Amino acid sequence: MNSRTKLLIFALLAAVLFLSTAIISFRLASPAGEQLEQETQPAENRNAVSLIEGSDGLWGAVNANGRVLIEPIWGYLRIMSDSVLIARPSESKSDQIGLLRTNGEQLVPFIYQSIVPVAASNSDLWLAAFTENNKIYYHLYHADGTRWSDKAWDSYSYEEGMLTLESGKCRRKGKLHDQQIEWTEWHTAYPVGLHMLTMDLDEIELKNMPSAEILSDIGETAAAYLRYLFVTKQQPDDTLLSPENSHEICVGSRYESCRLVSADISRIKTLETEGLPSYLVQIQVKYQIMDSKNDLLEKPFYEDRKLQEKYQNQGGILETVQTSMLLTLTRNASGALTYSGFRDSQMYATGIA
Repeated sequence: MNSRTKLLIFALLAAVLFLSTAIISFRLASPAGEQLEQETQPAENRNAVSLIEGSDGLWGAVNANGRVLIEPIWGYLRIMSDSVLIARPSESKSDQIGLLRTNGEQLVPFIYQSIVPVAASNSDLWLAAFTENNKIYYHLYHADGTRWSDKAWDSYSYEEGMLTLESGKCRRKGKLHDQQIEWTEWHTAYPVGLHMLTMDLDEIELKNMPSAEILSDIGETAAAYLRYLFVTKQQPDDTLLSPENSHEICVGSRYESCRLVSADISRIKTLETEGLPSYLVQIQVKYQIMDSKNDLLEKPFYEDRKLQEKYQNQGGILETVQTSMLLTLTRNASGALTYSGFRDSQMYATGIA
Protein backbone atom coordinates (compact mmCIF):
# COMPACT_ATOMS: atom_id res chain seq x y z
CA MET A 1 0.00 0.00 0.00
CA ASN A 2 1.54 3.31 -1.06
CA SER A 3 1.61 6.43 1.03
CA ARG A 4 -1.12 8.11 -1.01
CA THR A 5 -3.59 5.30 -0.28
CA LYS A 6 -2.75 5.36 3.42
CA LEU A 7 -3.43 9.08 3.59
CA LEU A 8 -6.82 8.58 1.91
CA ILE A 9 -7.87 5.88 4.45
CA PHE A 10 -6.81 8.03 7.37
CA ALA A 11 -8.82 10.93 5.99
CA LEU A 12 -11.93 8.80 5.62
CA LEU A 13 -11.61 7.45 9.19
CA ALA A 14 -11.23 10.96 10.54
CA ALA A 15 -14.34 12.09 8.68
CA VAL A 16 -16.41 9.18 10.04
CA LEU A 17 -15.20 9.88 13.59
CA PHE A 18 -16.07 13.57 13.25
CA LEU A 19 -19.57 12.88 11.98
CA SER A 20 -20.27 10.35 14.76
CA THR A 21 -19.15 12.79 17.42
CA ALA A 22 -21.36 15.52 15.94
CA ILE A 23 -24.45 13.28 15.86
CA ILE A 24 -23.98 12.16 19.46
CA SER A 25 -23.47 15.76 20.61
CA PHE A 26 -26.63 16.86 18.77
CA ARG A 27 -28.76 14.10 20.34
CA LEU A 28 -27.52 14.91 23.85
CA ALA A 29 -28.29 18.60 23.43
CA SER A 30 -31.62 18.17 21.60
CA PRO A 31 -34.93 18.59 23.54
CA ALA A 32 -36.43 16.02 21.21
CA GLY A 33 -33.78 13.59 22.33
CA GLU A 34 -34.71 14.15 25.96
CA GLN A 35 -38.41 13.54 25.21
CA LEU A 36 -37.57 10.31 23.42
CA GLU A 37 -35.53 9.16 26.40
CA GLN A 38 -38.50 9.80 28.76
CA GLU A 39 -40.97 7.97 26.56
CA THR A 40 -38.88 4.80 26.66
CA GLN A 41 -39.95 4.39 30.30
CA PRO A 42 -42.98 2.09 30.77
CA ALA A 43 -46.09 4.23 31.17
CA GLU A 44 -47.41 2.18 34.08
CA ASN A 45 -44.31 2.92 36.14
CA ARG A 46 -44.38 6.70 35.79
CA ASN A 47 -46.64 7.19 38.84
CA ALA A 48 -45.54 4.12 40.80
CA VAL A 49 -44.55 4.75 44.41
CA SER A 50 -41.55 3.37 46.28
CA LEU A 51 -40.69 3.72 49.95
CA ILE A 52 -37.39 5.18 51.17
CA GLU A 53 -35.84 4.87 54.61
CA GLY A 54 -34.19 7.90 56.13
CA SER A 55 -31.00 7.90 58.15
CA ASP A 56 -32.95 7.98 61.42
CA GLY A 57 -35.10 4.92 60.57
CA LEU A 58 -38.13 6.95 59.49
CA TRP A 59 -39.88 6.43 56.15
CA GLY A 60 -40.84 8.48 53.12
CA ALA A 61 -41.90 7.90 49.53
CA VAL A 62 -40.59 8.66 46.02
CA ASN A 63 -42.06 8.21 42.55
CA ALA A 64 -40.58 6.11 39.74
CA ASN A 65 -38.31 8.98 38.68
CA GLY A 66 -36.83 9.29 42.16
CA ARG A 67 -38.64 12.52 43.01
CA VAL A 68 -39.42 12.74 46.71
CA LEU A 69 -43.19 12.69 47.30
CA ILE A 70 -43.11 12.45 51.09
CA GLU A 71 -40.08 13.23 53.23
CA PRO A 72 -38.90 10.37 55.50
CA ILE A 73 -40.66 11.60 58.66
CA TRP A 74 -43.10 8.73 59.24
CA GLY A 75 -42.61 5.88 61.71
CA TYR A 76 -44.42 3.44 59.42
CA LEU A 77 -45.49 3.51 55.77
CA ARG A 78 -47.07 0.90 53.52
CA ILE A 79 -48.22 1.22 49.93
CA MET A 80 -51.99 0.80 49.53
CA SER A 81 -52.11 2.01 45.91
CA ASP A 82 -50.27 4.39 43.59
CA SER A 83 -52.16 7.28 45.22
CA VAL A 84 -52.60 6.17 48.85
CA LEU A 85 -50.24 5.14 51.66
CA ILE A 86 -50.95 3.60 55.06
CA ALA A 87 -49.09 5.65 57.68
CA ARG A 88 -48.28 5.83 61.38
CA PRO A 89 -46.68 9.03 62.73
CA SER A 90 -44.24 7.36 65.14
CA GLU A 91 -42.27 4.12 65.32
CA SER A 92 -44.35 2.92 68.28
CA LYS A 93 -46.65 0.06 67.27
CA SER A 94 -49.12 1.15 69.92
CA ASP A 95 -49.91 4.32 67.96
CA GLN A 96 -52.86 4.42 65.57
CA ILE A 97 -52.56 4.43 61.79
CA GLY A 98 -54.41 6.25 59.01
CA LEU A 99 -54.18 7.02 55.31
CA LEU A 100 -52.16 9.61 53.36
CA ARG A 101 -52.30 10.73 49.78
CA THR A 102 -48.96 10.48 48.01
CA ASN A 103 -48.69 14.29 48.12
CA GLY A 104 -48.59 14.06 51.94
CA GLU A 105 -52.20 15.14 52.52
CA GLN A 106 -54.03 13.25 55.27
CA LEU A 107 -56.91 11.26 53.80
CA VAL A 108 -58.17 9.25 56.81
CA PRO A 109 -57.52 10.15 60.48
CA PHE A 110 -55.17 8.05 62.58
CA ILE A 111 -57.85 5.95 64.31
CA TYR A 112 -57.08 2.38 63.22
CA GLN A 113 -55.05 -0.38 64.80
CA SER A 114 -54.40 -2.07 61.47
CA ILE A 115 -55.27 -1.79 57.78
CA VAL A 116 -54.66 -4.97 55.79
CA PRO A 117 -55.83 -6.45 52.46
CA VAL A 118 -58.67 -8.94 52.85
CA ALA A 119 -57.47 -11.13 49.99
CA ALA A 120 -54.24 -11.19 48.02
CA SER A 121 -56.21 -11.78 44.81
CA ASN A 122 -58.30 -8.63 45.31
CA SER A 123 -56.17 -5.54 45.97
CA ASP A 124 -59.21 -3.25 46.19
CA LEU A 125 -60.64 -4.60 49.44
CA TRP A 126 -58.86 -3.59 52.66
CA LEU A 127 -59.94 -4.20 56.25
CA ALA A 128 -59.39 -1.47 58.84
CA ALA A 129 -59.73 -2.44 62.53
CA PHE A 130 -60.50 0.05 65.31
CA THR A 131 -61.51 -0.16 68.97
CA GLU A 132 -64.51 1.51 70.56
CA ASN A 133 -65.67 0.88 74.13
CA ASN A 134 -63.14 -1.95 74.40
CA LYS A 135 -64.62 -3.74 71.39
CA ILE A 136 -63.01 -4.23 67.97
CA TYR A 137 -64.91 -3.14 64.85
CA TYR A 138 -64.04 -3.20 61.17
CA HIS A 139 -64.45 -0.85 58.21
CA LEU A 140 -63.99 -1.88 54.57
CA TYR A 141 -61.94 0.37 52.29
CA HIS A 142 -61.20 0.62 48.59
CA ALA A 143 -57.53 0.93 47.60
CA ASP A 144 -58.15 4.59 46.71
CA GLY A 145 -58.87 5.31 50.38
CA THR A 146 -62.67 5.52 50.15
CA ARG A 147 -64.94 3.33 52.28
CA TRP A 148 -67.12 0.61 50.79
CA SER A 149 -69.75 1.73 53.33
CA ASP A 150 -69.93 3.59 56.63
CA LYS A 151 -71.18 0.52 58.48
CA ALA A 152 -68.89 -0.87 61.18
CA TRP A 153 -68.80 -4.68 61.41
CA ASP A 154 -68.30 -6.83 64.52
CA SER A 155 -66.60 -9.69 62.69
CA TYR A 156 -65.56 -10.94 59.28
CA SER A 157 -64.26 -14.07 57.60
CA TYR A 158 -62.90 -14.81 54.14
CA GLU A 159 -62.82 -18.39 52.91
CA GLU A 160 -62.66 -19.80 49.38
CA GLY A 161 -63.47 -16.47 47.77
CA MET A 162 -66.48 -15.75 50.01
CA LEU A 163 -66.60 -12.78 52.37
CA THR A 164 -68.88 -12.94 55.42
CA LEU A 165 -69.62 -9.86 57.54
CA GLU A 166 -71.60 -9.76 60.77
CA SER A 167 -72.79 -6.95 63.02
CA GLY A 168 -75.36 -7.63 65.72
CA LYS A 169 -78.34 -9.16 63.94
CA CYS A 170 -77.01 -8.21 60.49
CA ARG A 171 -75.23 -10.77 58.34
CA ARG A 172 -74.04 -10.44 54.75
CA LYS A 173 -72.22 -12.90 52.54
CA GLY A 174 -70.81 -12.27 49.09
CA LYS A 175 -68.27 -13.06 46.39
CA LEU A 176 -65.37 -10.71 45.77
CA HIS A 177 -64.99 -9.21 42.31
CA ASP A 178 -62.82 -6.37 41.10
CA GLN A 179 -64.02 -3.25 42.94
CA GLN A 180 -67.33 -4.80 44.00
CA ILE A 181 -68.96 -7.47 46.15
CA GLU A 182 -71.67 -9.65 44.63
CA TRP A 183 -73.90 -10.33 47.62
CA THR A 184 -75.36 -13.84 47.85
CA GLU A 185 -76.97 -13.68 51.29
CA TRP A 186 -78.47 -10.74 53.17
CA HIS A 187 -80.04 -10.72 56.61
CA THR A 188 -80.71 -7.44 58.40
CA ALA A 189 -82.91 -6.56 61.35
CA TYR A 190 -83.93 -3.03 62.33
CA PRO A 191 -85.46 -2.29 65.75
CA VAL A 192 -89.10 -1.20 65.96
CA GLY A 193 -89.76 -0.85 69.66
CA LEU A 194 -89.41 -4.30 71.21
CA HIS A 195 -89.71 -5.98 67.81
CA MET A 196 -87.77 -6.04 64.54
CA LEU A 197 -88.25 -5.24 60.89
CA THR A 198 -86.30 -7.97 59.07
CA MET A 199 -84.94 -8.18 55.54
CA ASP A 200 -83.95 -11.67 54.37
CA LEU A 201 -82.80 -11.90 50.75
CA ASP A 202 -81.12 -14.73 48.85
CA GLU A 203 -78.79 -14.61 45.84
CA ILE A 204 -81.59 -14.67 43.26
CA GLU A 205 -83.54 -11.88 44.98
CA LEU A 206 -80.42 -9.76 45.43
CA LYS A 207 -79.67 -9.78 41.69
CA ASN A 208 -82.82 -7.70 41.13
CA MET A 209 -82.29 -5.41 44.10
CA PRO A 210 -80.69 -1.95 44.36
CA SER A 211 -77.13 -1.59 45.64
CA ALA A 212 -76.11 -2.51 49.19
CA GLU A 213 -76.06 1.12 50.30
CA ILE A 214 -79.58 1.73 48.96
CA LEU A 215 -80.87 -1.47 50.58
CA SER A 216 -79.52 -0.31 53.94
CA ASP A 217 -81.13 3.12 53.52
CA ILE A 218 -84.45 1.53 52.58
CA GLY A 219 -84.37 -0.73 55.64
CA GLU A 220 -83.59 2.14 58.02
CA THR A 221 -86.25 4.41 56.50
CA ALA A 222 -88.95 1.72 56.49
CA ALA A 223 -88.19 0.86 60.14
CA ALA A 224 -88.47 4.54 61.08
CA TYR A 225 -91.94 4.64 59.50
CA LEU A 226 -93.10 1.57 61.43
CA ARG A 227 -91.82 3.14 64.64
CA TYR A 228 -94.03 6.12 63.87
CA LEU A 229 -97.10 3.91 63.33
CA PHE A 230 -96.66 1.55 66.28
CA VAL A 231 -94.26 3.09 68.82
CA THR A 232 -93.57 6.84 68.91
CA LYS A 233 -96.74 8.15 67.14
CA GLN A 234 -94.59 11.12 66.07
CA GLN A 235 -95.07 11.68 62.36
CA PRO A 236 -92.02 12.04 60.09
CA ASP A 237 -90.40 15.44 59.68
CA ASP A 238 -92.03 17.61 57.02
CA THR A 239 -88.82 17.53 54.98
CA LEU A 240 -89.28 13.76 54.59
CA LEU A 241 -92.90 13.98 53.42
CA SER A 242 -94.30 14.38 49.94
CA PRO A 243 -96.66 17.42 50.32
CA GLU A 244 -99.17 16.17 47.75
CA ASN A 245 -99.39 12.73 49.39
CA SER A 246 -99.03 13.60 53.08
CA HIS A 247 -102.64 12.53 53.75
CA GLU A 248 -101.66 8.98 52.66
CA ILE A 249 -98.56 8.91 54.84
CA CYS A 250 -99.61 10.58 58.09
CA VAL A 251 -102.08 7.88 59.12
CA GLY A 252 -100.76 7.11 62.59
CA SER A 253 -104.19 7.72 64.13
CA ARG A 254 -105.44 4.49 62.51
CA TYR A 255 -102.96 2.51 64.63
CA GLU A 256 -103.49 4.28 67.96
CA SER A 257 -104.25 1.08 69.86
CA CYS A 258 -102.25 -1.34 67.73
CA ARG A 259 -99.19 -3.32 68.79
CA LEU A 260 -96.66 -4.64 66.30
CA VAL A 261 -95.92 -8.37 66.42
CA SER A 262 -93.65 -8.89 63.39
CA ALA A 263 -92.60 -7.19 60.15
CA ASP A 264 -90.61 -8.46 57.18
CA ILE A 265 -89.64 -6.73 53.94
CA SER A 266 -90.68 -9.20 51.24
CA ARG A 267 -90.10 -7.18 48.09
CA ILE A 268 -88.37 -4.03 46.86
CA LYS A 269 -89.13 -2.72 43.39
CA THR A 270 -87.30 0.13 41.71
CA LEU A 271 -89.95 2.32 40.10
CA GLU A 272 -89.50 3.87 36.67
CA THR A 273 -89.72 7.64 37.05
CA GLU A 274 -88.71 10.66 35.02
CA GLY A 275 -87.28 12.35 38.08
CA LEU A 276 -85.54 11.19 41.24
CA PRO A 277 -85.27 7.43 42.04
CA SER A 278 -88.26 5.83 43.80
CA TYR A 279 -88.73 2.42 45.42
CA LEU A 280 -91.84 0.43 46.30
CA VAL A 281 -91.28 -1.51 49.53
CA GLN A 282 -93.65 -4.34 50.41
CA ILE A 283 -93.72 -5.22 54.11
CA GLN A 284 -95.55 -8.23 55.54
CA VAL A 285 -96.84 -7.02 58.91
CA LYS A 286 -98.60 -8.74 61.79
CA TYR A 287 -100.10 -6.54 64.49
CA GLN A 288 -102.68 -6.74 67.26
CA ILE A 289 -105.61 -4.41 67.85
CA MET A 290 -105.80 -3.76 71.59
CA ASP A 291 -108.61 -2.57 73.85
CA SER A 292 -107.70 1.02 74.61
CA LYS A 293 -110.44 1.46 77.27
CA ASN A 294 -111.35 4.78 75.63
CA ASP A 295 -114.09 4.32 73.08
CA LEU A 296 -111.95 2.03 70.92
CA LEU A 297 -115.03 -0.07 70.14
CA GLU A 298 -116.90 2.93 68.80
CA LYS A 299 -114.44 3.51 65.94
CA PRO A 300 -115.60 2.32 62.50
CA PHE A 301 -112.76 -0.17 62.13
CA TYR A 302 -113.94 -2.02 65.22
CA GLU A 303 -117.75 -2.04 64.84
CA ASP A 304 -117.91 -5.81 64.37
CA ARG A 305 -119.78 -7.12 67.44
CA LYS A 306 -117.90 -10.44 67.29
CA LEU A 307 -114.63 -8.63 67.99
CA GLN A 308 -116.19 -7.08 71.09
CA GLU A 309 -116.97 -10.58 72.37
CA LYS A 310 -113.47 -11.89 71.61
CA TYR A 311 -111.31 -9.37 73.41
CA GLN A 312 -112.52 -10.28 76.91
CA ASN A 313 -110.99 -13.75 76.57
CA GLN A 314 -107.82 -12.66 74.77
CA GLY A 315 -106.07 -10.40 77.27
CA GLY A 316 -107.47 -7.26 75.77
CA ILE A 317 -106.61 -8.22 72.20
CA LEU A 318 -109.52 -7.46 69.92
CA GLU A 319 -107.98 -8.90 66.77
CA THR A 320 -104.70 -10.04 65.25
CA VAL A 321 -104.23 -8.60 61.76
CA GLN A 322 -101.89 -9.86 59.06
CA THR A 323 -101.49 -7.45 56.19
CA SER A 324 -99.24 -6.29 53.40
CA MET A 325 -98.11 -2.69 53.73
CA LEU A 326 -96.86 -0.87 50.62
CA LEU A 327 -94.48 2.00 51.34
CA THR A 328 -93.18 4.21 48.52
CA LEU A 329 -89.84 5.95 49.11
CA THR A 330 -88.33 8.65 46.88
CA ARG A 331 -84.80 10.02 46.95
CA ASN A 332 -84.83 13.83 47.27
CA ALA A 333 -82.35 16.34 45.86
CA SER A 334 -80.31 16.15 49.09
CA GLY A 335 -79.93 12.38 48.75
CA ALA A 336 -82.29 11.42 51.62
CA LEU A 337 -85.14 8.94 51.20
CA THR A 338 -88.54 10.56 51.68
CA TYR A 339 -92.02 9.09 52.16
CA SER A 340 -94.15 9.55 49.05
CA GLY A 341 -96.87 6.91 49.48
CA PHE A 342 -98.37 4.33 51.87
CA ARG A 343 -101.17 1.78 51.80
CA ASP A 344 -102.27 -0.93 54.21
CA SER A 345 -103.79 -3.62 51.98
CA GLN A 346 -106.07 -4.95 54.73
CA MET A 347 -107.52 -1.55 55.53
CA TYR A 348 -107.77 -0.72 51.84
CA ALA A 349 -109.74 -3.91 51.20
CA THR A 350 -112.20 -3.11 53.99
CA GLY A 351 -112.65 0.45 52.78
CA ILE A 352 -110.96 2.11 55.73
CA ALA A 353 -108.20 3.61 53.57
